[in-house]
Amino acid sequence: MNSDQIKERLLQIAEPQEEFSVVLSGKASKKANGLYKPEEREIVLHNKNFSNDNLLIYTAIHEYAHHLHFCSSDPPKSARSHTRRFWSILHSLLGKA
Repeated sequence: MNSDQIKERLLQIAEPQEEFSVVLSGKASKKANGLYKPEEREIVLHNKNFSNDNLLIYTAIHEYAHHLHFCSSDPPKSARSHTRRFWSILHSLLGKA
């Protein structure tokens, strides 16, 4: 899958309040499968970490939940990114997916 296809799938699950981009790093990472850069509104996926598209999409949804949380009316107030609100958003997205 390419970044446009991944973004289209995310948009089918939920419409964001703010624009975002999806970037495939073209690398493998031992630290993380993906990350969200809130200042850039960018989801980065280390696509060489995945053996199939289902795992890639799961991680994309996880990072998309960070984007939706950060752009919401109740953004995270601490450095801790996996808050109860984040988990609620993620589970809602997974249910829709």
